[in-house]
Formats: sequence, C-alpha cells, structure tokens
Amino acid sequence: CINYTRSSIIIEQSIKFFSLYQFNKGLKLRVDGMLIKPIQRLTRYHMFLSSISKTCKELGFVKASTDFASACDSILSAASHTNTMMWIGKMENCPLDLSGQGQLLKHGQVLTRSLAGSVKKGRKWSTSSQKPSFCHLFLFQQTVVLCRTSENCEEQNNPHLYYAGHISVNQVRVRDTVGEDQNTFEVHKLENVKLSVMEETNTNKGKSNNKS
Repeated sequence: CINYTRSSIIIEQSIKFFSLYQFNKGLKLRVDGMLIKPIQRLTRYHMFLSSISKTCKELGFVKASTDFASACDSILSAASHTNTMMWIGKMENCPLDLSGQGQLLKHGQVLTRSLAGSVKKGRKWSTSSQKPSFCHLFLFQQTVVLCRTSENCEEQNNPHLYYAGHISVNQVRVRDTVGEDQNTFEVHKLENVKLSVMEETNTNKGKSNNKS
C-alpha cells in the first residue's frame, strides 16, 4: 500500500503503454485497476462481517456474533492502517524506501524546535529560542521519520507530507524530559547530532500519543 502512489505515478507516465498492453492481452482491467482492487475489497469486508454478526445475534448465536464482531473490528483496523500507509506513500522528497523500514509502530503530530547551535560539551541539552513548528512523526521498526505538513483541501484528515529528516532506530538516543516539562523530550543521534526537541500535544487524531 505504501508504494501505491509511486506505482500510480509510473502508470500515469506510461499510460499509453499499459493501455495498449491491456488491449493486446484482452484484459478486463488495466494494471492500475488491478492494483487498487485488493484495497477496495479490504474496505468492504467489514460490511459483510457486520451483517453476519447481526444475523447471528438475532438467531441467538451469541458467541458466533461476538466472534464475527471481533473479526469486523480487526478488518476496520486493517483498513485504517491501509489508508495510513497509502497516505505516507505520498510523502514528497523522501530519500528512503519507506516500504523497507519495517512495520509502522506509531505516528502523530508533534511540536518541534531545532536545537542547532545549542551544543555544550558535545551534548545539545539546551532548548533554543527558535519558534516551534508543527510536524508529523512516524516511528517505523527501523527508522524515525519527521515530516513537515501543509493543509490538504481534498483530504483534511491527511495533510500533505514533506520529508524533513530521519534517524535510524539503532542510532536514536532520547532524553525523556526537558527541564521541568514532562511533555517535552529530545531526540539525538548517537553521533551527537540533534534532530529536534519534541513536545507532546493534545491533538493526535486518535493515531498516537507521541508528538515532537
């Protein structure tokens, strides 16, 4: 799913080739239609499972109804994750192969302040007076990715993402709190290069409680 946007761009750039291939092979769907079909099916399963659960409950099969309801919740969670990965796949100017960074563990809005220039004895513990900015943080199994965002008129819940930086998880060092503020933490590389100060905010859209 995370590569769907990249695939769509390639297909759009070579639309004549793929259309001709479809015609020559007598295919019902062009390749872009084939790519989106599994995603579309995933978003429809919950209606099927919800209907079965309701029918079982009406017939008195309580356990079966509960099992189907649990399966429906799992499908809804998978569909939500699929939409999230497709959104991440639209990230601009990202030098990483996001599909190779492992499972997405958490993500959420963060308030960041760069600590460039605040070095003391090789450690950047001091906060700077630089104005903070809202970003979005993605924690994958292998990498922490920070993105700038801008409003998306077509999808208000999914702002445009612009790559801002990343740190490999095996190079991350975190200072839990900054000063007396328990909602703010710092992220460092082991090479003593600071990415930013991160502050927990109240708006996570139900995605994550962590913010930078």
